[in-house]
Amino acid sequence: MSRLSPLGEVGPATPPPVRTRAERGRSGGGLPARRAVARWAWRLLRRQWRQQILLLALLTLAVMAAVGGVSAAYNVTASRDATFGTASHLLSYEGSDPAALQAALAAAEEFFGTVDVVGRRAAPIPGSADNLQIRAQDPNGAFSGPMLRLRQGRYPTGADELAVTDELAAVFEVGVGDRLTLDGRNRSVVGVVENPSDLGDEFALVSPAHQDPPQTAVVMVRAGADRVHEFRDPGGRRPVTEERGVDPRNAAAAGVLALTTVGLLLICLVAAAGFAVVAQRRLRELGMLAALGATEKHLRLVMVVNGAVVGALAALLGGGTGLAVWVAVGPMFESAVGHRVGRFDLPWPLIGVAALLAVLTATAAAWWPARAVARVPIVLALSRRPPRPKPARRSAIAAIALLGTGVGCLIGAGQHNPWLIIGGTLATAVGLLFASPLAISLLPMVAGGLPVAARLALRDLGRYQARSAAALAAISLGLAIPVGTVVVASASVARSAAAFGNLSDRQLVVRIDRQAAPIVPVRTPAQLASLQVAVDRIAAVIGGGTVIPMDIPVHPDARVESGQAGGEAGRPGIDVGWPVGDGRLRAVPLFVATPAQLRHHGIDPGSLDPGIDVLTVRSEPNLQLSGVRGTGQPLRVQRIDVPAYTSAPTTLLTEDALRRFGWQPGRVGWFVEAPGSLGDDRLGQARHVAADAGLHIESREAPLSLAALQNGVTAGGMLLALGVLAMTVGLIRTEAARDLRTLTAAGATSRVRRTLTAVTAGTLALLGVVLGTLGAYLGLIGGYWGEFDNLSHVPVVHLLALLVGLPLIAAVCGWLLAGREPAAVARQALN
Repeated sequence: MSRLSPLGEVGPATPPPVRTRAERGRSGGGLPARRAVARWAWRLLRRQWRQQILLLALLTLAVMAAVGGVSAAYNVTASRDATFGTASHLLSYEGSDPAALQAALAAAEEFFGTVDVVGRRAAPIPGSADNLQIRAQDPNGAFSGPMLRLRQGRYPTGADELAVTDELAAVFEVGVGDRLTLDGRNRSVVGVVENPSDLGDEFALVSPAHQDPPQTAVVMVRAGADRVHEFRDPGGRRPVTEERGVDPRNAAAAGVLALTTVGLLLICLVAAAGFAVVAQRRLRELGMLAALGATEKHLRLVMVVNGAVVGALAALLGGGTGLAVWVAVGPMFESAVGHRVGRFDLPWPLIGVAALLAVLTATAAAWWPARAVARVPIVLALSRRPPRPKPARRSAIAAIALLGTGVGCLIGAGQHNPWLIIGGTLATAVGLLFASPLAISLLPMVAGGLPVAARLALRDLGRYQARSAAALAAISLGLAIPVGTVVVASASVARSAAAFGNLSDRQLVVRIDRQAAPIVPVRTPAQLASLQVAVDRIAAVIGGGTVIPMDIPVHPDARVESGQAGGEAGRPGIDVGWPVGDGRLRAVPLFVATPAQLRHHGIDPGSLDPGIDVLTVRSEPNLQLSGVRGTGQPLRVQRIDVPAYTSAPTTLLTEDALRRFGWQPGRVGWFVEAPGSLGDDRLGQARHVAADAGLHIESREAPLSLAALQNGVTAGGMLLALGVLAMTVGLIRTEAARDLRTLTAAGATSRVRRTLTAVTAGTLALLGVVLGTLGAYLGLIGGYWGEFDNLSHVPVVHLLALLVGLPLIAAVCGWLLAGREPAAVARQALN
């Protein structure tokens, strides 16, 4: 070849200088070139939208969950409106001196200008150990509007009128127009009301203009903290104040947004695997673009624009769908969350952040595959060969270092240092990410002795290591969260079960006096005999059973006057407790070990050492006596092995010790144990009998149960893992479509194709469960360092559901959904 020189001479041709990709990057055409590449990327996305429908659906679901979760957390969390209304501070006053109370209320109104006063009195509920609140509140108050709503009838205006909540109406079996006696006064029920910010707030409402002298009065004000601090009542004293503080709804929504961010990071890993497949499919087009002079920045821009557009579409679709779903179903949760729910009372800034995070997540997920594919040599890109998987040695070292660092930080935190806890948790999570490539790289090594289809499936996972590792990391992290939650919940339930609650579901405590303090009311033998008859009727109502009198030790010379301890006149009992510092004791009720009590616990009275003072289920050392004229001498304590119900007589003073100390037994009630579980109907009948006799019943409180939480997080983790598997396996098998056509042309049956998909799904699921469980337990070992008893309660059922059930479900679904013969076996797929 020759060229014509400027002087007309013919000479050898000079080839144009060959520039590297980096040199071309410095002269990449500027903004016009980037705009042209972005338009080309948009057209390519519109043409290939079917190939990215899974990515768009996954991100849309993530945004919908984020928006719905933030909206739900904001609305289902109880707000401060239940106690503060729209006020910023509460000033509390005692009502024992009515004149001083009125002077203080007048001073507060003069100082703050606008105030809202709510008067409160406690009234006993007949037949129950609980009290109810009689509230004097202005329905048109300046700040208490969110605390009161009329459901039926009207508000009380007269002295002999009141309104009740629906629960009280059911308890007292009254409705609008009926008469109700409370606190010694008979009034007409004129309405049914509620606290819309707290549906569990049960009270009776009376008119403020005709209220009895309140026991306490709460003044609601709206002022700054400095202004409230300056206020003094006429006596020069500052009232007890309570500040509204930060709205917990915002904190709850922000917490859910933080968890959603973690979830979006998991989605980012899966999306990165999806975009890696998209980049591999476009490898030839990108190679041709690079051959025409495109720089690495241009090639990355193609995929980044793709990710940003997919993220924006997901934000619009998911955000709109999430809001629509919440508006439709939100009010249905009112009874469960215990307050009214506003349809459009939403944290709009946080919802906007969730949508923005979706765009950023998709863009970041597309950037990493774009960076890798932009570095593929042009010849390899045009031949559309996948890059060689990188050795996993470095990731293994990084995984070990990060997991060790994470556990070390959690140990050093000691459950107190928040920064070390956050750092340790993040280091452990990132360590799991780096462990995923190592686990994937080991699969081809164990595939040698397996059947052909299973061997091909495992080698495909190793061949497409980038997307397989990303999917495995997402599954592992997604399962580590429910595993950790289930284990912690099991530990909490075990600790709660160790205390056994207050009573069993077959037991009742019938008290003579309402007060929980050990006061023996003054009763004559005839009165006690009459009460014994009533207790026998209660036992008959609940189906028979054992009735055991409960006596406590009292000093014969001590006495409490009526009203001095908040109850009737009587003699104070003596407690037993253990030191908790500052000269204080944590007391537990002490009962007399009567022969009936000992026989109930299966203890032979004749087998007791006469020198023993106290029999108890408590394990605390240094038990000491407290109370009126207690003794400072050490106690001889013997442990007994009985259920440690807190309201049952489980700490007993022997009769020999009672005589040694010169005390006497005093009757405080009866312990009743039925032959079977007590239902609501029997408990209601027993309360009616107790109310007629002036007795008070305590039954079993609802025990701590986190089964719903454990089942929910387990099912949620499995659904998340199955969703990730469906997408990942679909991408891998689609990427291996050429190999599948070759196998089908060579005579492979549908059984082989089903086995490929089933082994791929089951293997990823099993590895994800193992890595997730390992990571969760490593984090919990660091968090519970020195308290390993918390980890001894293994949630076997839930872990087996994940370890066995999830891989099995994944494999079965893969088997059932695969097997279809490729559309064109003999035809090569062209892009």
